[in-house]
Order: sequence, then C-alpha cells, then structure tokens
Amino acid sequence: MNLRRVLRPRLLGMVVVMLALLGVASYLTMARQEDPSFPYRAGLITVIYPGAVAESVERLVLEPLSDELSQVSEVDFIKATARTGVALVSVMLDDNIYDTDAAWDRVRQAMTRAELSFPAGVRSIELDDRLLDIPAVVLALRGDASVVRLSDEAERLKRQLMDLPGLARVELYGDTEEQITIALHDAELRRLGLSPQALSSVLAQRNQVIPGGFVVVGSQRLGVLPNSEFVDLDALKATQIPLPNGGSVPLAAIADIWRGPVEPIGERAWFDGDQSVLVGLILERGQVDAIRFGEQLRARLDTLRPEFAPLQVDEMFFQPDQVKERLEGLEQNLLSSVLIIVAVVLLGMGWRMGILVAAMLPLVALISLGLYDLGGGILHQIAVIGMVISLGILIDNAIVMVENIQDRLNAGEARWQAAFGAVRELAGPLGASTATTLAAFTPMLLSKGGTADFTRGIPVMIMLTLIVSYLLAISVAPMLSGHFLKPAATRMNPRMEAFASALARLSERAPKRMLLLGAGVVALSLALAPLIKLQFFPNADRPQLVVELFMPEGTDQRHTTEVAALLEGELMAQPGVLSVHRFVGATGPSFYYNLNRFPKAPNRARLVVNTSALGDTASLQHWVRERVSTQWPELDVVATTLGQGPPREAPVELRVYHHDDRQRIAAAEQLFAVLKQVPGAVDVRHDIDLGVPTVKIEVDDAQAQRFGLTRADVAQALFRQSLGTTVEQYRQELDPIPILLRTHEGSQQSLQRLLSANVFNAAGQAVPLTAVARVVPAWQPASIRQRDGVRVLTVTAGLEQGFSFSQVLGGLQARLADAALPAGTRLEIGGDSEGSGDANRALFTTAPIGILLLLFFLLLQFNSFKRLGIVLLTVPLASAGVLPGLVFSGVPFGFQSLLGVIALVGIVVNNAIVLIDVVDQGLAQGRPIDQSVSDAVMRRTRPILLTTATTIAGLLPLAFSSSTLWPPMAWAIISGLLASTVLTLLVVPAVCRLWLRPATPGAEKAAMQMN
Repeated sequence: MNLRRVLRPRLLGMVVVMLALLGVASYLTMARQEDPSFPYRAGLITVIYPGAVAESVERLVLEPLSDELSQVSEVDFIKATARTGVALVSVMLDDNIYDTDAAWDRVRQAMTRAELSFPAGVRSIELDDRLLDIPAVVLALRGDASVVRLSDEAERLKRQLMDLPGLARVELYGDTEEQITIALHDAELRRLGLSPQALSSVLAQRNQVIPGGFVVVGSQRLGVLPNSEFVDLDALKATQIPLPNGGSVPLAAIADIWRGPVEPIGERAWFDGDQSVLVGLILERGQVDAIRFGEQLRARLDTLRPEFAPLQVDEMFFQPDQVKERLEGLEQNLLSSVLIIVAVVLLGMGWRMGILVAAMLPLVALISLGLYDLGGGILHQIAVIGMVISLGILIDNAIVMVENIQDRLNAGEARWQAAFGAVRELAGPLGASTATTLAAFTPMLLSKGGTADFTRGIPVMIMLTLIVSYLLAISVAPMLSGHFLKPAATRMNPRMEAFASALARLSERAPKRMLLLGAGVVALSLALAPLIKLQFFPNADRPQLVVELFMPEGTDQRHTTEVAALLEGELMAQPGVLSVHRFVGATGPSFYYNLNRFPKAPNRARLVVNTSALGDTASLQHWVRERVSTQWPELDVVATTLGQGPPREAPVELRVYHHDDRQRIAAAEQLFAVLKQVPGAVDVRHDIDLGVPTVKIEVDDAQAQRFGLTRADVAQALFRQSLGTTVEQYRQELDPIPILLRTHEGSQQSLQRLLSANVFNAAGQAVPLTAVARVVPAWQPASIRQRDGVRVLTVTAGLEQGFSFSQVLGGLQARLADAALPAGTRLEIGGDSEGSGDANRALFTTAPIGILLLLFFLLLQFNSFKRLGIVLLTVPLASAGVLPGLVFSGVPFGFQSLLGVIALVGIVVNNAIVLIDVVDQGLAQGRPIDQSVSDAVMRRTRPILLTTATTIAGLLPLAFSSSTLWPPMAWAIISGLLASTVLTLLVVPAVCRLWLRPATPGAEKAAMQMN
C-alpha cells in the first residue's frame, strides 16, 4: 500500500498549515489573565439587626438562618459571626458544585424561609455571591479632603468607563453616601414644648411627593406642580414648625442643619497617605485579553484626567501589567525550552533527523493552542506551564518514528516502504504509550475542588498536546521523513552504541543483581521520606507585603485609623519600601486572586506595602512584628507575602470546639500559648472574644407608665441621641438622601451627655432618662463565632521562611502530648493541612479511573499480565530520584511536586512500553530472549535517552526561573527522570530476561505471515 495515497500529502499539508495558522490567530486574540478563575463557591450573607447585642443576634438570627442553610445540599460549610447589630455568614459551596448560580438560588430560598422567623427589628438581609471576583484594575481618585466630593467624582469616573469593551462591572471602595443631619437643641425643644415625635410628623407632612395634576389651556396641557417636598437645604431650614401654644418657628431656630457624609464612617482607603476613593474594574470572566484591556483603559484615562483636574487619578493596582510580565516571562521560558530541546535533538540525532523532529515542536504547540482556544481556554500561567511540561514528552513520538524510519532506510528499504513500515509497526505501541500518559493525567483532569480548578490547565494542555503529537507522529512525521531522510552509513553514534551495549551486557550477565539494585535504590529513596517537608502551595513571587491589623473587638474605627496611619508612616521610612496603601474598616479590594476578602469591621485594617525587590519583604515582616509588639501590644498583626493556590484563612489553622464556653476558651488559650513556642510559627493569634463594656438601661416599667412612656420610647430616644433616627428623605438628587434627627455630637458625645437625655412622651413632655430608668454597667460579648451552627474558636499562625506546615503541626502535636487539652475538646486542623488533604483526596478519588484506563491500554497493547506487571514495575522506579532530589535541594514536597510525579510516571511507563514492544518483535521472529532484549536495549537506548534529555532540557528554564510556584515541580521531574531512566534501562531488561519466554512456533509463523 502506498503511504502517499493513504496520507494524501497535499491535503494533509493544507490541514496542518491551516491548523497552525489557527494557533497563530488564537495566540494573538485569545483571552489572557495571570491565573485561573475559581467558580463562585464563596458567598457572604449580611443581616442588619440594629441595636441587638451579639447574643441576641446569635439566638434570633443565626440559629434560624443556620438551620435553613444546613438543609441546602450544595452547602459545604458555613462560618458565622454575630456582632452588635449585625450577623455575617460566610457560605462555602461543595467542591463538586460548578452550576453555582442554581446553588445560590437555593441558598436565597433558604434565606427567605429563615427571614420568616426573624424578629421585627431586622432591617435587611443580603447575599453577595460574587466574592471571588477580582478587579483587574483599581484606580485611586484623590486630591480633595472631602470624601463626599471624591465619591461624587468617582461615580462620574465610573460612568465614563462603563462602556469599555470587556468590562463586567465597576465597584467603588472607600466611598460614602450623604445624610442631612438635623441636630436638635434640647433646651429649645423643652422651652417651646416641642417633642422629636411631633417634629418628625411635621417634616413628613411637609416632604411628600403629591402630584398636582394638570389643566388644559387651549390645546396644551399645563402641569400643576405644588411645592409638596423640600427642594433644597434652605427650604428645609426655613420650614415653619407649629408650636403647641400657637405660632411657629423656623426649623433652623431649634436645630443645626447640615449635609455631610453618612455616620458612623464606613470603610476608607488611602493612596500613599492621601485619602482616596477607589474605582475597581472587574472584567468579564474568560472573555477578555487583560493586556489589551489595560492598553485601552490607559488610553481612555489619558483623555479623562484633564476633566478631573485638579483631582488625581492614579493606578493603585494594575493587573494587566502583572499578566503581561508573567506571560512574557513564561513565554521566554517556553522559547528557551524549545531552543534547548532543538539543540539536544540536533546533537543527539544529527541535523537531518533533528530538523524533522524539531519541526514537530512548533506545529504541535500551535495546533494545540488553536484547539485550546476553540474549546474556550484562557491563556494564563497554568496553561503555559502545561505546554512547557509537555514539550519534552510530546517529542518522544516523533523521535521514535523518525529514528525507526532511518533504521529501515539504513537496512535498505525504499523511502515510502520504510515510512509505511514504521507507521504500521509503531502506530500501536506509540498509541498505547500516549494513551497511558493520558491515563496518568486523567485523575487531575477529573478531580474537583479549588486546587483542581487552579491546576486543571496543566492536564488539559498536556493531554491536548500529546494527542496532537501522536497524530502528527503517525502522519506528518513519516510523510516528511519519506521526502527528506536518506540512508546513512552508520546506524548510531559509536559512543551511544557502546553505552547501549554496556547496559545490555549488565542486564544479561547479572539480571538478579539489577533487580536488587533497583529495589535497593527505591528502598533507600523511600527511607528519605521522613526528611521531606510538606507544603501545599508556596508564596507568590510578587514584591508586596500585606499587613493585616486586628484591633480588639469594640475598637472605634477612628482609633484603628490612627494606629494604621502611624504604622504606615513608619513603614514608608524603611529601606526598600516604594509605597504603602492603607485600608481601614475593611480589607479593601481583593487585587489578587488568593487574597481573602473579609467583612467590614471597624477594628480591621490592611496595609499593602510595595517593595523594590522580593527579598525586601522578609526583613520588613520581622520589622513589623517587632515594632507592633513593642509599640502597640494590644494590636494583632499578620505580615505576609501573597500566597498561591486556593485561598485559605492561614497556613496553620486550629478550630476548637467544646460545649462549655469556658472550657473552649481555655483550650484555645492553651493552643495559642503552645503554638507561640513552636519553631517556625509566626503571627500566632486567636479570635477569643474578651468582650466589651456596655451600659444597660433598665427601665422601671411602673415609673415609666406614670409618665406615659414605654420601653420602646426609651430605646428610641437613646438611638436618636447617638446614631439618629431617619425621619424623611431628600429626593432632589440622583439617589435619595436620608434626613436624620439626632443630637449635635451624635455617637461622639460623652456617656454623661447620653445619660442626661430626655425622653418625650405622647403629649410632648420631656422626662429625664434617670427618672424612669437606672444605669447598670455590664460586660457583653463583642462577637460570637460559629461554624455549621456550632460555637467555635480559631487559633491561626503563619510560617517563618524555610518552615512548612507539617513541621509546625508536628512540633505542636509533640508539645500537646505532654499537656492534653481539656476533656471534651474537639480539635479540627484547617489551613494548608486541610487544603492539601482535600486536594489529595480529590485526586485519589479519581485515581481509580486513571488506573483502570492505564491497565486497559496496556492489556490492549500487550494482552499479557506479565508484560503489564513489567510496565507497572517502572512506577516505583519513578520515585527513586524524586525524594533524594527534594531532600538535597531543600525543596518541600507540595502539590506541584505531586504533579511532577504524575508526569514522571507517564514518561517512565512510555519508556517501558517501547522497550518491551521491541523485545516482543524479536521474540515473535523466533530470536532467543537474551538476543531480543539486547536488540531492544540497543535500539531503544537512544530514543529513551533523547526523551529524557529533551524533557530535562525543556524544564531547565522553569527550574531556574524566579517563580516560586514551578521550580518544585520541575526539580521533581528532573531528579526523578535522571534516576528512573537509568534504572528502567537496567531493571526492565533484567525482568524481561527472567520473566519472558520465546514465542511458540505457531506464533512465529503467524508473525511471519503478518510481516
């Protein structure tokens, strides 16, 4: 059969060229981002219950809400915090949920059912199910002391940017709404006999939207517009308030009236010390080239900045630059890998064969990229890394095919006969080896969860490139070989031939010793396992330090702002610090995918420190810890660099449960004290609630009744004194502005001033608070924390540089062995340990599918359990070099290293398959087992060594890159491949000599007929 007729070279060439051009077009136009996006599995429910203490919020809000949420099957767990006036519930969906919109709809239904049980005072319940959205760009608008003006201008800037292509939505951070405050003069109210209730009623009557209708004059309708509402602030001040004894006074005579930001203040942001309002731009998921969007945004900002002068519009966080830098660095690694692999191939195979094999690299890469884009793939660092890993593996098929054709040409076969014979001989073995590698990556492809979502681009890209490389190896490679290869005088490089001959003699003379050698090396490698440090994901390589500040619960936001500002100023004076951004009252925008976004709290602040180099962050971390411990001992601080992988609370997280509150606190305090003594644990903190002082107003019902008052009247009077009561809305702006009645000082008034307040009865008579109530000082919980409806306390810690979570947990367990926790304590370990366990379980859950596919393809190829066993014997050989390599290099074993081991297993199994296939060919032709094995070693040593060399060469740029994420995986493959390749060439031939037997005459005859 003519190979030209089968392959149709012109048609095949056109298809390959068109697919390659598709890859070029895809590279130029496809969506780009730095890291993969996670499904929307995290949400936050906020319930506002004004005035309720934490225990009431827990009992009346959290309990019914937790009961309903627990019935939603898609919910994995919930974490809840009850504070004065608010309940915050973090909801996490199961890892296997990908239709998150439907799941969140069921969560909303549960919220609706729970709301039926809420008390009447609950004001609102909201769900934010887009917590994982990360703004691609955060702009800072600054240059004015008025937050109100900055907020208005930020809103205008938002409107100017809304039409940018690819923009999903725009969010503002640190902005404020306005309120109109009517600060009453209590003395004037008493003198004139007015009450706040009567004043509220008058204002409501004077500020109604009542249409006046229209009249027809001639052929025209004329609208009638009565002045039924306040049109400006002067109209509000001038409105006449009727007096009980007749007459009236303007409102301005009995109250100070002003327009200003909402109180109490909300979250605030500072850009390099200047108060700012931030504009966060969130892109459409999976559809936008972030780099191109950044260019379009900068062009738009260049035209807009003059309109906002003298205000400044600065780039606080600009993710497109990070995407460009990351992808350009990885593309340089990819190009370096290609050039190194090409050099290795040319050196190992000669220029003619080397060029044919090297030509497969760009073809496979471009075609795979085009198909990846057609499938909706996004170009991010995970996908590029998958391509880098696959470079050395994918070229294996072409090496084996081209070399086989060259051997046939050297043996005297015609060009197309040699090409067709090679395809007929190798299509099955190469297909089996490719399929087994695909099977090795199947568990990664099918596993679910945050870690799998983050790394899924690796198996997708590797499997895609392997399939394309196999198809090109059995079509394009033989077609090109039939055109360009020529018979050569020598079959193999003399040195390579001598090396292969030496390997063959070793396995022939002492096969049992080779088995013992392999077993000994594997056993020695496994003996090093206790020395391995475990790590989930390393920290990122960005020169940024994130400093989380936790003031004691109950701290006012103004004090938090003062402390954060002082620390910011001292940080700016440190060497290596370029800029510092400050966020108070909240953690600010999540400018990085791994950064946790915490609910708003007045005692929380975050500083983001930009340094000139990554190395500067370590010294700054130590400085921050020492400075805070001496200057602000009441302040908890966590100083860390950005992380990698799925978000988590902290590297070390201990959750403490006990039915007794005191015992639970004692257990948490014990863990906190012990953990602080463990080497490697830093930033150790707990969330034990120390409580806050409160003032209880105990109303004497009998005395209140004499004055015509109720408990509700007293509570409303106190609320009006401090925070104020909303009586109406000012509707002349784009958004309505609330009008509040309160005292002049509001929440900033002294306790004596608050307790001297008057309570007005229905008749408008002022009754001193002390006449109907007594004041009792008390101590109340500031916050109550739950997990899945059960009270919990959490102790967390970071990791000192050079330490792993396994070392810290090991040290903790050793110390707890001598000092047990209180009886009945239940301890859960979260953090990296839990994340690593979840990721491994997800991988091992799908591992049986990969193993089943592996066994299926091996039996399909060999139809022999003996040969199946020989191939599987190479799997432990793959680990022979991994553990020593990690130990001697000091690299922890993490999820990336596990990915390297999976890739390593696929490569080693491939080597065994092509080796055994040649042995079987010799046996089928009636050769003795020793000769068949020796011939196999001689024929397959160079392809196996070339595959090893190209894989290692392709990974070297990755191994020596500045990234913290990928060198562990690269070194795991490199060290494992170096050891396992030599062992495979020694152990597999030895096992074949001991286990396999020559073919029967019938089989030999059948084989001759096939040939």
